[in-house]
Formats: sequence, structure tokens, C-alpha cells
Amino acid sequence: MIRVSFYLLTPSAKQSSAVYASITYKGKRLRFNTGYTFETRYCNVRKKKGSKSFLKRNTSLYLEYKALLDSTSDQLSRIAFDLFREFGHVELNAVRERYDVMSGINKPQSFSVNELFDLFMSKHDSGWSDGTKKHYTSLANHLIKFEANYHPLSLGSFTSDNWNELRDDYFVQFQQFSNNTINTNLRKLKKFLAFCQKENQLNQALDLDELKFLKEVEPFKIALTDDEIRAINDLDLESNNKLEKIRDLLMLEILTGQRFSDIPKLLDPNNLEENYIQIYQQKTGERVFIPLHKELKKHLPMLIDKYSESDLQISNQKFNEYVKELCKIAGINRRHSWIIMVGNKKIHKKDYRYNLVSSHTGRRTFCTLSLKNQVPAEIIMKVTGHRKYEQFKKYVRVDDIDLEVAFNNIKFS
Repeated sequence: MIRVSFYLLTPSAKQSSAVYASITYKGKRLRFNTGYTFETRYCNVRKKKGSKSFLKRNTSLYLEYKALLDSTSDQLSRIAFDLFREFGHVELNAVRERYDVMSGINKPQSFSVNELFDLFMSKHDSGWSDGTKKHYTSLANHLIKFEANYHPLSLGSFTSDNWNELRDDYFVQFQQFSNNTINTNLRKLKKFLAFCQKENQLNQALDLDELKFLKEVEPFKIALTDDEIRAINDLDLESNNKLEKIRDLLMLEILTGQRFSDIPKLLDPNNLEENYIQIYQQKTGERVFIPLHKELKKHLPMLIDKYSESDLQISNQKFNEYVKELCKIAGINRRHSWIIMVGNKKIHKKDYRYNLVSSHTGRRTFCTLSLKNQVPAEIIMKVTGHRKYEQFKKYVRVDDIDLEVAFNNIKFS
């Protein structure tokens, strides 16, 4: 009559997940909550139909879980048979409605924030980069910390007051993040709330467009100057293999404008053409062509001979730590001051230039120096993979020394 199968709503959950039924009849399919919750460690995650049984055999709960599923399957089949006998056809929604009444399930199950976030991640992370996954995992951890320090969140009755409480009490007062960092988290939270609304787990009266963000100031970032690049290249690092590798990786970023995650691809001979390197960027999937300009031609063959792909396996975190050490040794020690916003307060910050260098500095330096050398922005964007000028211009930095030189050369008469 009908075909019945089962699956976990959030198979990646660390502890337990709601069990959903999938019923099929004459090419139509309907999925709904069975009312049961199973521990995920006793269940298989099926990548495709028929690849694995739903339950893991020879576990302590196998017989109990199997009895529940068999009983549910029989119940659904009996409901479908009764409907067919009464009306001469079967409507899947009618099967679900009768099952809900018989099982005491009269409304959609309300999930905790953690359960919904597990579902949100499982439905989206296949198309996300590793960096995006980390950002959303970080947001999930912030929601857990909020609940631990304030009160549980009820997404079923989530209001703009809850949004403001997360923004002002947790992110501003408790974490004391800059407004730029807070807004990054809030934008991801808004996408999560939109998902919850789509899943009918959110108060429909909540107008997502009315949720307010904080005022931002442009973040202070640096690009290396020609003199600083020479200072780094002139360092004798023959006895320091660690920093020599960091310098080589930084130079590849500066010479190609690529992200840190794409650097190993630049040294793959399969991506090398006669006049350019062609790669698909890891973060966006964008295909870019990096011209083999004079400086890159000088460095690339040496680096291809010097490193294998496994030699370049270093975490972004470790690179950021070591590149600061490299730049400190190179004497990049000018001191900067800038302002950040934390809520409505302006906070003055000071630090040495070498502490401001990170894995994004090489890409930012490429963009800045290319523009300085009269390369049109549209051409630079073809190399870096930026699709919008608004994104690209965030990577261009004018150094205060360049400003001084520029205005010293101006004649006003």
C-alpha cells in the first residue's frame, strides 16, 4: 500500500535526534515527525538509499529501537489501508494527521536551539567552505554561552527584544567585541533565524528586516610597502626553516593575490600554463587566472622544486603566529593607533605594525601595490576573484607614508 522508511532529523547531532518517517504512495512522498528521539550513536547515517540499515546491529538499544520502528511502520500501513477502504484512495496528509492523533502529536515538535542549529548546519554545510563552517560553529557556541550566562532561548517565541539582548548584553557588555565582529555574528544569526522561520519554528510575527545592527567603523588593516617586502626578502633565514617557509608562503600571497587556503594550488604543476596559473578558489569556487609576471616567474620554479604539497600543510592560526615573528625580525615595527566601536563607545587601540600582519596581509598587499602601479581595478579583480568592487576596495590600503610622499610632491602654485 504505502512504503515507509525512517531517518534522523539531525544525524550529525552529538547526542540524540528526532526520528522522522518518510511515506511514499504512487510517486508522492511526505515526511513528518514520529514523536520518537533516538541516540545518534546507535543509528547509521545513510548517504544514499539502501546503502545501510537505519539501526546499528548488536547494540544495547537495537531491539528496543527496532520494535518502535516496526510498530510505527505497521501503524502507518494500517492507517493507509483503512483510508483506502473508506475513501477508495490514500492522501498522505490524512495518514499523517491520523498518526499524529493516535500518537498524541498534535503540533510540530519544538526543538531546542542546539537541535535547530544541528539541523541548520546539516542542511547547508556541504556547500560551505571550512572557514564558513567555523564561523557558524563559533556562533552556535556563542548561543550556548548566552544560555549559560543569561537564560534559555525559546526560538518559538523569539522577539526583537531577544535579538537586542544578544547584541547589547552578550556581545557588547559580556564579550566586549568590536561592532564589526558583532555584526558579522549577527548577520549569521539572521540567516539562522530565517531558516528557523522557514521550518515553522519561529514566531511568524518577527520581522527579520526590523532587526537592528550596530554602527561600524572601517577596520584598521595594513598592506606591506615595497621597502617592507624588501626587508623581509633580505633576511638571512638559512638556519631557520620554519620562518623561511613562512616567508615563501607570504611572498606567494603578495605575488598572486590569492587566499592562504589556495597557496598549495599555486605550486601544483597541473595548474601551470605557459603564461598563467589557473586555479579554482577553495572559498568561492571561482576560476581565476594568475599571470606569470616577471617577479612570479623568478620565484615560482624555485618554490615548486623546494616544496611538495604536504610541506605546505600549516594551519592558518600557526601561520598568523609565525608571520608576526618574521615581520618583527624584519624590523616592521612602526606603531599605529586607531579606533574601534564597542556598542556606543569609541575605544582607542595601539599596536606595533608586525602584530597587525596576518594571512590576509599578502592578498591585501597585492591589491594595494597593483593599484599603485596603475593596474586597473577590473583586471586586479579578475586575478583575485572578487566579483564586486565593494568587496575589492576593502583590500586596498593607503599607507600614511604614501600620503606624506604624495602631498609633498604637490605644487599649489
